[in-house]
Amino acid sequence: MTGNFHDAAARAAGEAWRLKGWWRDATVVDDLHRAIKHHPDKTAIIAARYFSRDITRISYAELGMYMDRFAGALRELGVGRGKIVAVQLPNWWQFTALALACARIGAVLAPIPPDYRRREVEFILGRTEAQVYIGPATWTGFSHRDMLREMAPVLPALRQRVFIGAGSGVAEGEVDFDAHFVSTRWEEHCTASALNELTARADDVFNILYTSGTTGEPKGVVHSYNTNYAITRALSETMRLGAEDVISLPSLLTASSGFTYLFQMPLLLGATAVYLDVADPDFHLKLIEEHGISFMYAIPTYYLNMLASQRRRPRKADTLKCLATGSTPVPPHLIAEARDVFGVRLHTLWGMTENGAVTITRHEDPPDWPAHSDGAPVPWMEVKIVPATTEDGSAFPDGAGRLLVRGASQCLGYFLRDDIYNACLDSEGWFDTGDLARDDGRGGIRIAGRLKDIIFRHGMKIPVVEVESALYAHPKVREVAVVAHADDRIGGERVCAVVVPRDEAPTLNELRDHLRKAGMSVSYWPDRLELISEMPKTPSGKIRKFLLRQRLKEMSASTA
Repeated sequence: MTGNFHDAAARAAGEAWRLKGWWRDATVVDDLHRAIKHHPDKTAIIAARYFSRDITRISYAELGMYMDRFAGALRELGVGRGKIVAVQLPNWWQFTALALACARIGAVLAPIPPDYRRREVEFILGRTEAQVYIGPATWTGFSHRDMLREMAPVLPALRQRVFIGAGSGVAEGEVDFDAHFVSTRWEEHCTASALNELTARADDVFNILYTSGTTGEPKGVVHSYNTNYAITRALSETMRLGAEDVISLPSLLTASSGFTYLFQMPLLLGATAVYLDVADPDFHLKLIEEHGISFMYAIPTYYLNMLASQRRRPRKADTLKCLATGSTPVPPHLIAEARDVFGVRLHTLWGMTENGAVTITRHEDPPDWPAHSDGAPVPWMEVKIVPATTEDGSAFPDGAGRLLVRGASQCLGYFLRDDIYNACLDSEGWFDTGDLARDDGRGGIRIAGRLKDIIFRHGMKIPVVEVESALYAHPKVREVAVVAHADDRIGGERVCAVVVPRDEAPTLNELRDHLRKAGMSVSYWPDRLELISEMPKTPSGKIRKFLLRQRLKEMSASTA
């Protein structure tokens, strides 16, 4: 599926990783079968619906039954080995059963976040030539069925459009999910031994995750069962999680962190996963209290909102063992607040859709270390920082350089874009992440920002991540992104703080005074403040700064 994976060097690396135990000869299907053997009646999934407040519990035995039933349903729709199935669902239990069903028959899964609309969905379906699309008939007031009806004439490879909640009156080319997948006992028409012959192998491609990207260019990141396995272990082993844990993320199952750590990690451990289909911090606290959630991963702003809600109305949360965060700069005060409110440690990590969590802070690190580091690499991933220079040939501040990675978690490539992926690799297989990082002094890294995020003002390079981290501590700031905006008068760039305010909006002078008190150089202070109601983000929670820069450019043009 991607040329890079099949070259001799990649095969040799894969064999070395297998010998070291970083890859294996099993898949998520084997993980499920193992869990069924040891504890068939244990709850695998607790799926909570936000709007109805309904709770669905699926045991491991039931999940195995649905895997085989849905596998038969896919085969009936003509899906065979290596064919691509696109699934655009919220965090519903059906997603996990469908992902397992694809693995059961050797099909490839293309998850699509439920908030993607025609531009992104049509691109993904067209590029992958998916045979089957599965989504909700409607979700949060939007008709996915109408969207797919509009797209169908320009997607000749798409044979079937399947909708949960379609009901009666389905049009030609449409399938009601409940009638075809849930109510029909397909497992009685296809024996377990027959399915075993079809089931994917560990080095097969499992999924293609399309990134909306922080730069606007979507890329289909291809992962095998083995690269997914290595990614999954990064959290499970470092956080010391086990079968007794109850794991929950607000992240989408159709995005990288949710796909790995909410779907695959509980299966690997034989643990219980708690899904919620709308990421709401207050609702999450209710689920922690009712279902004993012990581990979470979320972006920093989600935790800040959760902590604020917990202070307003405390809920029982003593089952929490530890928390992890990443994707965006971590405000230093968040670490202390998590300890004060929940009594647990907060760990920081760094990773990408291309390789999952690569670096993580450890339990043995000093308690405040996540304020200074994004962690050390997991054993099966290597990182190195290489010198980088700006367009004018000068070095980046504080010894920051390009961050390169390689190892068992690294993806196989970009779907049908080997040219783009190979351009990110050097002759020794190091992948250029596009991030800037510096040595944290303890064998780990501290992310300094994206290479394209660096702002040059009066010849001074602004450490964007450091400024954002300081501004996050301001009581009136809910979210912040520091971006460049062109200033023709000086022939260079100025610094703009784009802020989602809390109850009361800050002024530019208040932000500057806050940075002054924090001891930050005047040359780093923002020249401009823009207030917005919501940040544009990728499904993993990273802010799409190119959209903010575009907005500032359009605003400047309109006032010129």
